[in-house]
Amino acid sequence: MKPLFSFSAITILFTLFLTACGEDPIVQMDPTLTSTTAANDTIKAVANQFASINITGIKGSAELNGIEIYENDVKVSFDRIRFKGTAVAANPILLLTNDRQGFTAEVRLRTLYADAVSKITISLIDNDGNAVSISRLIKATKQGPGIGYVAANPVNAVAPGTDHSFKFSVTTGSAPLSKILVKENGVIITDVSRLKFDGSPFFSNPEFLPSDKADGFVSKAVSVVLPTTIGKWQYTFTFTDTLGGATDYVVEAYVGTKLDFVATGVLLNAAGPQGTGGLDLDMGTSTGSDDAEAEIKDEGIDATLPVATNWKQKISATGSVELRRVIQVIDIADIYVKEQILNYWNLGSPVTGPTPNKVLVNDIFVVKKDDRYYFLQIDKVTVSPTDNTDRFEVSIKW
Repeated sequence: MKPLFSFSAITILFTLFLTACGEDPIVQMDPTLTSTTAANDTIKAVANQFASINITGIKGSAELNGIEIYENDVKVSFDRIRFKGTAVAANPILLLTNDRQGFTAEVRLRTLYADAVSKITISLIDNDGNAVSISRLIKATKQGPGIGYVAANPVNAVAPGTDHSFKFSVTTGSAPLSKILVKENGVIITDVSRLKFDGSPFFSNPEFLPSDKADGFVSKAVSVVLPTTIGKWQYTFTFTDTLGGATDYVVEAYVGTKLDFVATGVLLNAAGPQGTGGLDLDMGTSTGSDDAEAEIKDEGIDATLPVATNWKQKISATGSVELRRVIQVIDIADIYVKEQILNYWNLGSPVTGPTPNKVLVNDIFVVKKDDRYYFLQIDKVTVSPTDNTDRFEVSIKW
C-alpha cells in the first residue's frame, strides 16, 4: 500500500502545480469619463442658447462605442446637441473610429427657453455595454437683446423738426432679433412717417427688422423727426426678439437753441485787492466790482463785525442788469438749450439790491442783461477767516 499512496500524492501535487502555473484571470475595466467642470460647479448659460461642457473619455477593456445625454433624467432631443462643434444625428451619439480609444471633446447643449436649473447627465458606453456617467448643473437665464447706444445721451440742442439719428449696436440674447418699437414721452409714435431704420421708412410701429439684422447689427441709425415744440423729450427704443424677449433703451433729447457759452468763474470778495469783486458772465472772468463788463458783484464786508465773520456772502446785479433767484431744484448739468434758461428766468424771484440771505452752495440764479440770459449755479463757497480772499466758484451757461 505504501508505493500506491506515494504515487497518488505525487500525482495530486503535480496537478496543483500545473493549475498554479496557468494564465491569470482577465480583469474587466470600465471606461472613464471626466470633465474640466468640477462636480460642484454650475454652468451658466443664456436660455435657448448653447451651454458648453468639456469632457474626456478613455476606454477600459473594450473600445468606446458612444455617449448618451440626459436632461433631468430624460433623454435630450438630438437636435439640441453639438459634439465637437458638429450637429449630431442621434442620441446616443455613435463615436467615430478615431474616438473609440479615447477622446477629448466639447459637448454643447441648447438650453430650453426658461429661467431654470437643469441636471445634465452624460453617459459613456463601451462595446461591452459597460457605462460610466457624470452629471453637472446648468443654470439657464432668459436674456433679451443687448443694446449699445453709440451717440450722445442726452441729445443736446436739436433744432425743432430735425430728422435726428439715434445710433445703436444691438446683439441677440436668447433668440434672433425681430422688431423695434419707438415711444415719445412714453407714448407709441403713431405717425410712422417720422420714423426710419437704417434709412428705410417704418410701415408700422413696432416695425419688423430686416432679416439680415436678425443676428444683430453695429452702429445703425433709428431716425426720428423731432417735434417742433421746444423742450425736453424722452425716446424709448424697444428691441424685441422672436421669443418675445425685449430690452428698452431711453434717450433724452433737448429741442431748442444751442447754448453759446459754458464755463466756470470766480467771484471774489469785493473788499479784497483792487480789481476784484465783479464777475463778467460773458467770459467767466473775474473783474472789479465797478467794472462795466461785470454783470454781478460781491457785496463785500460788514466792517462792524470781526474779520473772521465780516464777509457778507451776498451778491447783487450791476447797473441795469436784472437778477432772479430760482428755488426749483435743478442742476446746471441738465441745462442744454437757451429756452430752458428763459423758462427758469420766468420761474425765478426778482432780487432787488443784494440777495436777502447769504449765498450758499447749489443756489441757482438767472441773470438778464439786454436780451441775454445767464444761468448760474454756486458750486463752492470759500470763507477766509484771516483776510478778504473769500470767494464764490460759479458755473455759467448762456
